[in-house]
Amino acid sequence: MDSCWDDLGRANRCMPRFENAVFNRTVIASNVCGSPPEDYCKQTGSSKSCHRCDAMHPALHHNATYLNDFHSDEEPTWWQSQSMFHGVQYPNSVNLTLHLGKSYEISYIRLKFHTSRPESFVIYKRTHEGGSWIPYQYYSATCGKTYRKNGKGYLRPGEDEQQATCTDEFSDISPLTGGNVAFSTLEGRPSAYNFDHSPVLQVNQSTIIKLAVYRVPLIISRNKIALLCYNKRSYSQTAIGATLH
Repeated sequence: MDSCWDDLGRANRCMPRFENAVFNRTVIASNVCGSPPEDYCKQTGSSKSCHRCDAMHPALHHNATYLNDFHSDEEPTWWQSQSMFHGVQYPNSVNLTLHLGKSYEISYIRLKFHTSRPESFVIYKRTHEGGSWIPYQYYSATCGKTYRKNGKGYLRPGEDEQQATCTDEFSDISPLTGGNVAFSTLEGRPSAYNFDHSPVLQVNQSTIIKLAVYRVPLIISRNKIALLCYNKRSYSQTAIGATLH
């Protein structure tokens, strides 16, 4: 890592070290399964597997602490919402709010879903405590209808490069398990190829990240199917992201 300060204490241009800015940070979930205990099922191709969620049981809970803990692929952990039987569906949203503890320059955010990916969801950011929520990225199979945004997922030269885009790339029902979403804060922005000379893109601080989920694929709209259950992995910069696996 280059030194960010010279011998006189003046700031230098430098490359901060990579780090996982999310590991074991506080995540607040607006909805968690298991209160009261309930059964849920995961669709796995032509079959489904059913289980029980109990927020008070150490072996059966899927609380928010499982969003960014350390785990292995052989013994996965995940957060999970209540099922749609409890009204967890559009226009209601399930929100996951992540407090980073300080300001970061976000490079990318990676989400790993335990079931299929939601049909519509949004990543928001706050640049400081108490600030307004700023849309970071929209995801939807119906960008125009749901968010009044086009679904091209990129900006043309001359457009405001700080605005959030919308894409339908990650809103398909497939895969039914283990779907990933990788959001790069520079992707689809013309000045990304000349980042060192783009003051607009270099102003990218975030202290809090929020994921708001609005819709899930209709194929899992039965009462006993959970809205979503997934592992969230978010990486940022001082820091640029990489998976823990």
